[in-house]
Parts: sequence; C-alpha cells; structure tokens
Amino acid sequence: MPLFVWTNHMSVGVKLLDNDHKRLVILINQLHDGLMMGRAKPALDRVFEDLVSYTRVHHSHEEQLLVETGFQGSAMHKQEHEYTLERAVELQMRFKSSEGLGAELGVVSHLRNWLFRHIHGSDQEFVSHFKAKGIDAILATRKTLDGMEPAKEPRVMQGVW
Repeated sequence: MPLFVWTNHMSVGVKLLDNDHKRLVILINQLHDGLMMGRAKPALDRVFEDLVSYTRVHHSHEEQLLVETGFQGSAMHKQEHEYTLERAVELQMRFKSSEGLGAELGVVSHLRNWLFRHIHGSDQEFVSHFKAKGIDAILATRKTLDGMEPAKEPRVMQGVW
C-alpha cells in the first residue's frame, strides 16, 4: 500500500500541474517503498535528488503560469516555493545523514504532509483564477512551456490512479 494516494480532490484543475503533483507523489512513494523494502541508501538518495529536482521544475511551472495569467498572489506564492525548496534541501541532508529507519521514515512522512498541505492549501488559492483564464486551453496550444516539455501523465503505479 502506498504511503500517499492521489485523489481527484487534490486536483488544481490544470492537467500540467496535476501531473507534476502526481509525479511528486510517485517519488515520495518510491522513497517510502524503498525504505520499507530495505533498498540501499545510495539508491534512495538518488530518488530524493529526483524529488528535489522535480520540485524545482514544478515550482517553475506554477510560477510561470501565475505570472503569465496575472495572478495577484504570484509573488507571495513564489516566496512560499523558495521556503519549501529550502526545507526540502534541509530534509534531504537530514535523510542522507540519518542512521535509522525511524528517522528516515519521519523525513518521508514530513514530505508527504508538506505536499498534501501545499496542494490543499496555497495551490487552491489559484484554482478559480486559472479556470477563469481557461489555462488548460491556453496550454493545449503550446508545444513547450518556456522551453520545457509539459509534464506527461505519470505512468500508473500500483493502481494509485
């Protein structure tokens, strides 16, 4: 059973951002599953690196769309992203230096709670704004988002979605 299960209630109504969130959920679940299966620490460190790296990509997607559509809270949302990225890097260092399953699981649980709060909290503030702007229709006309391929639907894992 995955630690973190995506539900439609978590959707922000923008396929690109929902796919980003799903990918982050997958990475958190990979960390958790790897710990529970006793995977080697270097492999889990690489998964954590992927999580931090993709968090940067996701934040960039959100910030670009918020600015492009004229969302009034875009500067505040960017500040939140900067703070959460700093915390993610701190958690990554804590994870790398931890020497016990309990501490490692605590870090992964913290990541899960952070992402859940972020999606259900501050991300919900721009849902109606994006709907009013027709953001999915705007994105559908583009091949790339600022030189980056839009995130594709994450592959299904263990019946999570």
